[in-house]
This record gives sequence, C-alpha cells and structure tokens, in this order.
Amino acid sequence: MTRTRLVATALATSTVLLLGACGSDGDADTAAPSTSTDSPTATDAPTTPAPTKTSTTKEPSPTATTKEPAVKPGTYIDYEAVDEDGITIAAVSDTSKLSGAPLDFKTFIAASIAKQSADGVEGCTEAPRITVTQLDTGGWARGGYSAPGCGGSAVLWAKSGGAWTQAWTGQSLVDCATLERYDFPSRLAGSTCDAGGDSRPYSN
Repeated sequence: MTRTRLVATALATSTVLLLGACGSDGDADTAAPSTSTDSPTATDAPTTPAPTKTSTTKEPSPTATTKEPAVKPGTYIDYEAVDEDGITIAAVSDTSKLSGAPLDFKTFIAASIAKQSADGVEGCTEAPRITVTQLDTGGWARGGYSAPGCGGSAVLWAKSGGAWTQAWTGQSLVDCATLERYDFPSRLAGSTCDAGGDSRPYSN
C-alpha cells in the first residue's frame, strides 16, 4: 500500500509540474513583445509625399481675344498729329483706325458712315466720308462730314445720357449755348464761340 501511494503521488506531482510548465509558456508567448522584423513599424511604413500645388495657366475665354482694351476716361487724342487731315472714315471697317477710341464711339461712327453711305449725298457721285480730328474719351469729339467734290461741314459729337450724339454741325463758329450744354472742353471746342452773332471767349 505504501508503494502504491508513492507512485500515485509521484504521478500527480509530475502532472502538476507539466501543467505549470505549459501555463508558463503560454503567458510568456502572450506577454513577450514581438521581435519580428517583418512587421512594419512607424519608421518603416512607406511614406507618401504631400501633394504640392502646381501653378496652372488659365486659358483665356473665347471672347477675351476680341474684347476691346479698357480706355481711360478723359484721355485726349489728337488724330491730326497722326495725319494732318485726321482719320478719314469711308467704310465701317475704317473705324479700326481710331486708335485709343472707346468701342461705343467706334460703333457710333460706324453706324453714321453706314447710314450716310446708304442715303448718299444729293448731287454727289462720290461716297460721303467722316473725318475725326480730336477725341476726348470723357465723351467729346470733333471732326467733319464731307463728300468729294461737294464740300462738307464741321461737326461736334458728345456723349449724352450714356450715348453718343451729334451735338452740332455747320460751317461757322460754334454757338456758345451748345458748348455749355454739353460741357465741351475748350482744348477740343476752341477758345471762342458765337453768342448771338458776336464771338466771345470760351474756356472750359
């Protein structure tokens, strides 16, 4: 009986030791940090460079190339300095010669020459012409109407109510009332005007 008990006790003890050893291995596997070099770390992880801004050139709109350049208001242009007779407009396309002129003035002159060409001048075989001699982009211009072989007349144009109009035309001194009404600058209108048949100084 004594030997049998010793054997049973020895077996029980061995079982306990084996189970304890297995439990230790499991805890060690769980607690020990991984030392594998195959796992990516914060320093080993591939980095993607931050996107950089690239400058792009904006394509001009289809109308940008045909748009008229901005014209500074109040600019004085003396076309007689370009040509002693000023700029002669005999056809709508000739308005392109009015360098520095605002688009609305070119459009106004183009419409005027188109109408005169369509109407003609009584007794004249040659097509009528418009000459522009001075322009103030603030809203005033000076020139003349003519038909080769039939004479012509001086003319003043002014921008009134947002649109260009013929302010005066004739072959004599401009009346003071017209110059004052449209506030013509004297460098374009001249230094004298007609006041009821008498000339008097004009300054503006």
